[in-house]
Formats: sequence, structure tokens, C-alpha cells
Amino acid sequence: MQAVFRSLLVAALCVAVSVFITTSVSQANGGHSGSHSKVKLEVEAELEPFGTPPPESDAEGEARHKKETRTKKGVTTIKKDEFKATVKIPVPSPGLGITDETSAEKADIRLVLSRSGATLVECRLQFDEIDDDDDDDDDDDDAVQAEFKVDVRLKKGSVQNEKGSCDGNVPDVQTGDVATATHVAGGGTRTDFLQGTFEPHH
Repeated sequence: MQAVFRSLLVAALCVAVSVFITTSVSQANGGHSGSHSKVKLEVEAELEPFGTPPPESDAEGEARHKKETRTKKGVTTIKKDEFKATVKIPVPSPGLGITDETSAEKADIRLVLSRSGATLVECRLQFDEIDDDDDDDDDDDDAVQAEFKVDVRLKKGSVQNEKGSCDGNVPDVQTGDVATATHVAGGGTRTDFLQGTFEPHH
């Protein structure tokens, strides 16, 4: 009878030790090793004529920043990070010193991104194309526009400049930041002509 009792006691002790070890390992792992979170950011700015009076009242543009991060086991990874902007200027544009398509292609157009009055980064836009489509079919020369673009994004941990550049970075713009388009003349003179504030994308 005593032998049977000892066997039962040993078995009970083994089960207790097994449960204790399993619980300890679970607590050491936090009990929720598979937990993760995802954060998405998307802001955009409509660029409108800027200045009193604006040097080019028919210019227009837009800028957008998309960023997605994922946190797992306390480690945050950037899954997507891209910044794009487009600026359109009518040709000719006397206020910006653009007389024809040739001078438009050589124009130095930049986008200054700022926060609370302090510059975050300056992007150099790349000439993309001359858009001479006229939906009104009225031979209106003002329909001719020069398009400038910047497209930078993070790929496999490194910044890729698809079009233009932003000082080697993907601008981390947020709601409330300001984008100002400026034309830089040969002598370095700057003329701001578009501006917009970033807002959440809807």
C-alpha cells in the first residue's frame, strides 16, 4: 500500500513541476508573443498661388506623404515611406522668367518643407513634361503647362530617388507642415509662387 502511495506522490510531484515550468516559460515570453500593431500616416497639401500679388496666378500643385509602420515584439519596422509632389507652371510665365518650353525645361523648381517656420528639407523637382493638352479646343496658349515632379521613397532600407531628390531623405512631413514652391534664378534669386498646408488625406 505504501508503494502505491509513493508512486502516486511521485506522479503528482512530476505534474506540479511540469505545470510550474510551463507557466514560467509563458510568463517569460510575455504571454502574448504574437502581438503587433500597425500605424498608417497619409497627409496631403494642395499648392495654391502665393504672394501679393502672386508671381504666377495660374500655377498649381500638390504634395503627399504616405508612411506605414508595423511594431511586433517591441520592434518597429517601416513598411512604406514615400513622398511625392507635382508642380504645374503655364508656359510662358513672365513672373517666373519662363519664356518658352526650352527655358521651362531648364527651370530650377524646388519645394521647401517647413514646420513652425523652420525648414525641414528642400526638394529639387525634376522637369517631367510639357503638357499641351487643351480640353476646350479653343487654341488657348495658356493651356500649355510645364510639369515638375519629385518622387522619393524608402526601399529595402535605402532612399530611392525616382524623380528629383529631397536632400537624400524621405521628408517626414506631418499635419500642419507647410510646402512652398519656389523658382531659383541663375543668380540664386528665389521667387516663391505656390504654398499649401498638409492635412490628413480623406
